[in-house]
This record gives sequence, C-alpha cells and structure tokens, in this order.
Amino acid sequence: MKLAFSTLGCPNWGIDEIIDSARTNGYDGVQLRFYQGTLDLNKALADFPGGAREFRRRFERVGLAICCLDTSIVLTAKDEATGEGQQMMDLALALGAPHLRVFGGEIPEGETRDDATRRAGEKLARLGRQAGQRGLRVLLETHDAFSSGAHTAELLAVAGDEGTGAIWDFHHPFRMGESPERTARLIGSRTYHVHVKDAKKDGQLTPMGEGEVPTKDLLAQLHRIGYTGYVSLEWEKAWHPELADAQVAFPQAARYLSDLFKELGISRG
Repeated sequence: MKLAFSTLGCPNWGIDEIIDSARTNGYDGVQLRFYQGTLDLNKALADFPGGAREFRRRFERVGLAICCLDTSIVLTAKDEATGEGQQMMDLALALGAPHLRVFGGEIPEGETRDDATRRAGEKLARLGRQAGQRGLRVLLETHDAFSSGAHTAELLAVAGDEGTGAIWDFHHPFRMGESPERTARLIGSRTYHVHVKDAKKDGQLTPMGEGEVPTKDLLAQLHRIGYTGYVSLEWEKAWHPELADAQVAFPQAARYLSDLFKELGISRG
C-alpha cells in the first residue's frame, strides 16, 4: 500500500509547500481537493505557469504521484454533471491522476431511496463509461446517504463495473455501525482508493490514533483482500479550521500509519 494526503488538509498551500511536506514526511502521493485556497482546480491549474502538465511534471521529478482528483459532482442532484465531468476528466488526464472522486449525495425530498439510488447509479454508469474510454475511473465515496458499504454497494450494482468503483472512507461505514469485515465483504472488491481519518463516536475529529475508528482492523481487512492502492489522509482542516495545522497533522499521521503498516506486515509501494 502507499500513503497520500488530501489537500483538504492544507487548503491554502501552493505546490512547493505540498511537495515539501509529502517528501519530508514520507508520503507517496497527493490527492487534490484544494489549491491555494480554491476548489476550482481547473482555473487554479490553468493559471499555474506551464499549466496542469507542468504541475504534474513537478511532482514526477521528485517521485510523487497525483493519485486522485476530487470533484464536487453529486450523483443524486437532478443534473447530468456532463460539463464538470468532462472538464475534470480532461484535468485528470493532464495530471496523470487515474481516479476522480464523486459524491452520492443525499436522498432528495419526495424521492424514495430506491428511485434515487437507481437514478444516481445510472448517472455514475454514464460517467464511468466516459472515464473508462479514457483510461480513468470514477469513484463513489462512502459518504452522505451512501455512507455505509451496504448503500454504496447498492448504487455500484446499478452503475456496473465499467470505469466505476468506490472510495472507502474508513470513518463513515464505522459511523453507520458496519464492522470492517462487513464493509470489506460489501465493497472491498470495488475499492480503488481509501480515505483515512480518526474520530470519536460523537463525530469529533481527532489526530490519528486518538479516536475510536478501528484503523488497525480496517487496514488489516484491506491487507487481507489484497488491496495495494493509496491510503489517503483526509484531514478536514478546510471545513474545521479549529483542527491542528497540516504541519502538525501530516507528520503525526504518517508516523502512525507507517507504524501500523509495519505491525501488520503491509509493504509500502
């Protein structure tokens, strides 16, 4: 497995700070959500000297990957997401990012879960076909109304396998009462990227190892099913400014996760 962090944890950083932190703390990749204070990654990287391809080269020169590109697409929203989907696929290709994150979203008022799941699954299938034709994959995060592995699996069953998959965010299935073993059975084979964070049962976010999310058991399940992708720290500093700064959180999480990898016999890379 490999370690990454999401720029959700360092929303105002530029490329030099991102790369320096990743290299100094032993991360293998970076997941892009914010850049220099904006969620509009297309505009931010269009303004970067040399554009998105030069941004990518800066990472490649030091052996870092851009492992996932986060979109704000919501599958239950009553739109087709065609414009944003195509733009983000173009950007992912320029950056060399193989995966794009999407949200399932909440169940719209007046719509049943079954109907919303079917409609969201059909939207994901369309995005997945477009992505698959370009060598990319669109990943549904365990989040919102699809926080459990059970509900994520239902939506993925509608979407099919072509160009689609899951981001297993460790926190949300745990919050929904699913055991690591059950979530692994439900979506393990469809998981292509992982988010890791820690929290108390009341939802309060904590540094890694100080909450109640069973991170060790979750990593053990990933290891058991042969997962070899990225485990990406999602430190939610952008949404919770009271959290410690990335300069504190990123090194602490890297040490904690690296120690768990060693304890579990998980090889890096």
